[in-house]
Amino acid sequence: MNKLRLKFSKNGPIKFIGHLDLMRYFQKAIRRADIDIKYSEGFSPHQVLSFAQPLSVGATSDGEYLDMTVNSMVSAQDIMDRLNCVMNEGVEIRAIKELSEGEDKAMTLSVAARYSLRLRDSADFDDWTYKLEQYLGNDKLPAMKKTKSGEKEIDMKQMIFNYSFDHESRKVEMLLSMSSKETLKPALIFEYFYKSVNREFDTKFLDIHRIDIYRSGSDSDGNYIEPFITNDTNERIYING
Repeated sequence: MNKLRLKFSKNGPIKFIGHLDLMRYFQKAIRRADIDIKYSEGFSPHQVLSFAQPLSVGATSDGEYLDMTVNSMVSAQDIMDRLNCVMNEGVEIRAIKELSEGEDKAMTLSVAARYSLRLRDSADFDDWTYKLEQYLGNDKLPAMKKTKSGEKEIDMKQMIFNYSFDHESRKVEMLLSMSSKETLKPALIFEYFYKSVNREFDTKFLDIHRIDIYRSGSDSDGNYIEPFITNDTNERIYING
């Protein structure tokens, strides 16, 4: 058997299907591509698939990840080609990597996600990128986050790894914490930013594009995070010195 990690994009109208529908979409695509996928055992066997992190309905992405196990294959590239031949418009397998037997699931390993964010035309207002940049410069960014047990106060500042603005194009890129322990969604940042400028926020104001999902690692230079599939060490971001 071979464990594989697939990187795929989700763009266009298919952004409006939810995570469960996306799972069913991949299950059908795998059958159409005649891939020798591993099934679970028991009375109701199902394909052994694991997605890194669900993407919000309406958001697009160039960096989603899916782990799968196959019983046999010609090559990882052949799996990628077979799937792309049966994919509908909007979903494309962009890279594939064979994993070692002991590799944890991407869902477990994910620590951050990079987003490109902009306000939709109907919600755009003058100098919002400059005002957001000023807001993010505060020493603390308190917010109330909903959890399974209720609400808790958090400091969003500690969950924002870095950010950069393109004031001319009126957009911002943010690298935010996204793990099983703590996840910061872009909408929460904008909700409290809007409060800081005495405006009312609606999630439909925000155009969200996920660029990639990151995992952690370490080398002689220290601890870093980088995209799950990359051959470019320049994409590494060193943290904690």
